[in-house]
Amino acid sequence: MSKRVVDVVLGTALAVLAVPLIVVGGIGVALTFRAWPFFVQERIGFRGRPFRIVKLRTLPPSAPRYADKYRIGSIELPWFPRLLRQLHLDELPQLFLVPIGKMSLVGPRPEIAMLTSLLPHDVRDRRLDFRPGCTGLCQVSCHADRLIGEAPEYDRFYGQHAGLLLDVFVLAKTVLLFAHATSRLSLADIPMWTLGRTTAADLFRNETSIIDLTARMAPTAPVASSYAPIEVPIPVSGAAS
Repeated sequence: MSKRVVDVVLGTALAVLAVPLIVVGGIGVALTFRAWPFFVQERIGFRGRPFRIVKLRTLPPSAPRYADKYRIGSIELPWFPRLLRQLHLDELPQLFLVPIGKMSLVGPRPEIAMLTSLLPHDVRDRRLDFRPGCTGLCQVSCHADRLIGEAPEYDRFYGQHAGLLLDVFVLAKTVLLFAHATSRLSLADIPMWTLGRTTAADLFRNETSIIDLTARMAPTAPVASSYAPIEVPIPVSGAAS
């Protein structure tokens, strides 16, 4: 069974099941902000084609349209939109983009053009080979609160090892995280059965690299002053993929 078949069948079923939650969320958002409850934003998609992503509005209409998560985190939100963001229910409308081929259930996190341009070249180019995912390795990782460019190893890893088994693992991890039944992962936590003969732990050694986006961002980019670079593992040259 191909990834696309899974997206069409399972994506359609999940989108239908999500309708009641989307309706309730939309009514709550409309009453809270006195505005249209859906937020549309352009992201970079499959093969570099821009597409429009749809979410339930969780920011006031006066908020910057292309603010990153650090800027968003500084905005005080009413309790209902804040709850939607905490539970990721604001992202449910994205499920309708899966059957029509704009997104996939699992894949790299969709990003705006400004932040995509800051990614390492190999990661940026490899991401374009996949449809953006409603969930993905980065979203279920211990670095999910970072910008994609601050932890590019997750997209790099997915690009090297993408397959149905890895997608099943990510989907299961997403459900368990939503139920608070598991913890977030690092690459070394990915089990062997998702990768064939190679484990994630075998791919990484003690070499590390500092990813510091502040050195590559334009001065006007909205990055919080409290940002600190993180250490991420880098695959040793010649490791099995």
